[in-house]
Amino acid sequence: MMAREDRHPGITLPEHVSSRELNDDQYHAIHDSQRIRLGGLQRQAYDLALPVIILFEGWYGSGISMMVRDLNRTLDPRGFSYHPIAAPGPLARDHHFLWRFWIRTPAKGRIAIFDRGWYARTILDRMDPRNESRVSGPHVDEILGFERALADSGVALVKIFLHISKKEQKQRLKGLKKDPLTMGYLESDLDRYIKYHEYHRLITDLLSRTSTGSSPWHVIDAAEKKYTAVTVFDTIIRHLEEAIRKPAKEKAHTGKLQIDPVTKPSEKEFSALGKADLTLSLDRAEYDLHMNLLGKALAECQIRLYQEKIPLILVFEGWDAAGKGGNIMRVTRALNPRGYTVMPVGPPDAGERAHHYLWRFFPALPARGHIAIFDRSWYGRVLVERIEGLCTRDEWTRAYREIREFEGSLAKDGAIIRKFWLHIDRDEQLRRFQEREADPSKQWKITQEDWRNRARWDEYEEAVDQMIHHTSTPEAPWIIVEANDKYYSRVKTLQVIVDAINHCLADRSCSPA
Repeated sequence: MMAREDRHPGITLPEHVSSRELNDDQYHAIHDSQRIRLGGLQRQAYDLALPVIILFEGWYGSGISMMVRDLNRTLDPRGFSYHPIAAPGPLARDHHFLWRFWIRTPAKGRIAIFDRGWYARTILDRMDPRNESRVSGPHVDEILGFERALADSGVALVKIFLHISKKEQKQRLKGLKKDPLTMGYLESDLDRYIKYHEYHRLITDLLSRTSTGSSPWHVIDAAEKKYTAVTVFDTIIRHLEEAIRKPAKEKAHTGKLQIDPVTKPSEKEFSALGKADLTLSLDRAEYDLHMNLLGKALAECQIRLYQEKIPLILVFEGWDAAGKGGNIMRVTRALNPRGYTVMPVGPPDAGERAHHYLWRFFPALPARGHIAIFDRSWYGRVLVERIEGLCTRDEWTRAYREIREFEGSLAKDGAIIRKFWLHIDRDEQLRRFQEREADPSKQWKITQEDWRNRARWDEYEEAVDQMIHHTSTPEAPWIIVEANDKYYSRVKTLQVIVDAINHCLADRSCSPA
């Protein structure tokens, strides 16, 4: 595991790049065989369900479009997608900066080619090279977390930076001016040429700090086009060959993988669930009074969230029959439907299983000023998928870190996150199950799977305690909602949401940067 965090310091970008020439015979002899080999590797990756990302970054005029065209002519178009990344539009600006890249990550067996990505189009585009010579630590950490999550899930990530000198860039941009389509694409970005030396320092720093064991940078001399093409193809071929060999090696070492220890409270009374007081209750008069006041407060909070462009994420988990649906209904009754969405989360379908388990949640994340409510969530990885053996121990233990980083990244971007575990005891669950079976209008709520899950209560209770222990953070806390009494449960839920929003609004530091 440590190797994935190893950095590769010392990446340098020489300002004078020497041209390395190949004659036509040499070029065709090498490149024709490379095309055949790469086509074969694409088919092998498909058979092995290996997802591949090829990311191109580089100086303007360095030949990225030429390399993409070369790959397009080589690969089977049914097995890859091409993503030319321009400056973020209104929809992208309304979301976390990695949102538009997460939703474009490839399914298993497919290749995604990014013509620029989460470096030039997010980090460098935000920076003024006259005043800054180093990318901020938090941005680098978020990128490293994103790439680590992809690598840990089996994605082969090839990062290529095409490097040319300032002199070479000047000559190429003169030629590009004759192409109105290209210049229309580049006009707003020509300061990359004007400020070449300033960006040189920023890029060198960024490449050095984001080149890791699992996702190294490959800096390629792009001064001579034939040499560039064969070097790019050689880099991709070597990376894919290694990624294809990797699953076989890992399979041979099954059972020997080192995983992070899973800690848990040693005594029941110190667990989050064990400390919950399930006798808490409200009478109907108290309930009606609180709900009326909290409903009005929540409606006002929604308006303020929209005005301040602050996204709100609410996650509801809990025991079967604990009242998640009822609590969500009471929350949404106070809200304007134009400003919120509810995502009921069931088992992933075949298309969703072909991606990283977090992938399917990104399209549902709220835009700035909007609210997203998740009825079950990404915590299925450490609950039902863990208990039912749908993922390996290494996968669900790794998910604790991935989820903390995912939620922490959203919080740093300005989101308010609150996660609710609706807690009831076994006797109350049994009573509600039996009530549902006896009431024709509620029988649809009870299934054989509910009874099967109930039989594994102790396993789920241990998993829930560990989940809360490992993933409750100051910026994304778990709230245990005592839910034996539905009135108390609903009032507490709304009160927590209103308090969280008011606290954020009072603390301007929570607003998006």
